[in-house]
Amino acid sequence: MVKNRDIREEFKGFVRPNTTPTPDDLFDIFLTLLTHAELKVLLYIIRRTYGFKKDDDRISLKQISAGITTKKGGQLDKGAGITKRGAIKALQALEKRGLIWVSRTQAPDGNNQINVYSLRFRE
Repeated sequence: MVKNRDIREEFKGFVRPNTTPTPDDLFDIFLTLLTHAELKVLLYIIRRTYGFKKDDDRISLKQISAGITTKKGGQLDKGAGITKRGAIKALQALEKRGLIWVSRTQAPDGNNQINVYSLRFRE
């Protein structure tokens, strides 16, 4: 994990936004209600879905906690930056709060597949 001091030394400013649509309710209602882990996981789900113009996405716990490494070995993103256990707890809380949908599937051999996550909307 990068320390705050390291970030300040190398951070030169944000790249101009090319946007990830995020519901205003996240800021207006839930920003103060969610734990740090819940907020990080929810933002990661939003980025992996609406940031790529998708309604849902298959996201592994490893991706949520540590990010995605490309086939060439590059780091696409750094995930939510929390432990797998922290990700599981945050996902359970977000689902219980009704903020996300989780689609769980199993392979024919009974093994769990990677879950599909989406935001839960009123309509």
